[in-house]
Amino acid sequence: MRFDWPDFTLECREDDGLLFVWRRYSGIESNVRHCTRLRLLPQGSDGLSQWIFHLRFPEGPTPGLLVIRVDVPADRLQEAQDFTDLLRRRYDIPEQAPDGAEDEELRRVPLDEPEWIAAPASNASEELFTTVMARAEGDTG
Repeated sequence: MRFDWPDFTLECREDDGLLFVWRRYSGIESNVRHCTRLRLLPQGSDGLSQWIFHLRFPEGPTPGLLVIRVDVPADRLQEAQDFTDLLRRRYDIPEQAPDGAEDEELRRVPLDEPEWIAAPASNASEELFTTVMARAEGDTG
């Protein structure tokens, strides 16, 4: 299966290879079996829809999650919807992850951890973080 635009190609090969290629920039190759969630979000005010692929690598020495977002122009929306439906049916990829499948506790990365990649946050950022965490912890939905 191949989805081809002038500057972008998405291909799902017979060996289950999943390739994202932005011709002028870069490419990403994975296996479609790692796709745990696939969504096509409706058009925004800019006229673009957004394709969102969640590729989860839960096992091995370095587990991780890669989220790939592709802007979909209005004139390609039906093609993208058809391709999305085909991938979901053929590989059993849900639009939403099953309950608990992606539940990880939201936590703050301590400054001395190797995962910390930015300078210390400003006071305004700290206040925002505190507010967001309070709302997330109180959300029952």
